[in-house]
Amino acid sequence: MRGPGAAQHVRLLGLRADEPGRVARVLSRTLYAEGATSAACTVKTQPPGERPYFPLHDSGFEADDIAAFWAQRDFDLDIPLGAGNCVFCFMKGTRQLAELATAGDSRRLLDTPTDVDWWADFERRHARVIPRRGGGGTSRFGFFGVNKTSFQAVALGRPPEDDRYANGTPACDCTD
Repeated sequence: MRGPGAAQHVRLLGLRADEPGRVARVLSRTLYAEGATSAACTVKTQPPGERPYFPLHDSGFEADDIAAFWAQRDFDLDIPLGAGNCVFCFMKGTRQLAELATAGDSRRLLDTPTDVDWWADFERRHARVIPRRGGGGTSRFGFFGVNKTSFQAVALGRPPEDDRYANGTPACDCTD
């Protein structure tokens, strides 16, 4: 439900104490959803009624604390260091993705989103190719925009230097 009568609900987010910028962005979206109109409250994607809580952040846990926790367990999530939960998410930026792709991490599961080739194949199958406006060829719409680099180039470790999304795309809303 939207508007003033929106159902109140709690959302627990696993953002750590060393991620204060991400926590601040979620809180500013919450303010906007509740009707705030300041310049800091311009992202309109937070659902009304949501009450975000950050137990890791509030308890002071940082990346090293999380690594120490998993080191004491008899299993691991096998997430490559620095990759986050969404290993090859296109929003990371082509440079970081190319570094992850060429790191040779043995923990990748073939034919899953933890494998860069899965992303390259997905983009190859689902990219849109349409006639250019005004004629003169075609335009290809992939993860990184119109006629831009492909996941295949990223998988080979060769994103263009002047890539618009070399350092990442606008912040995603998964938990950011």
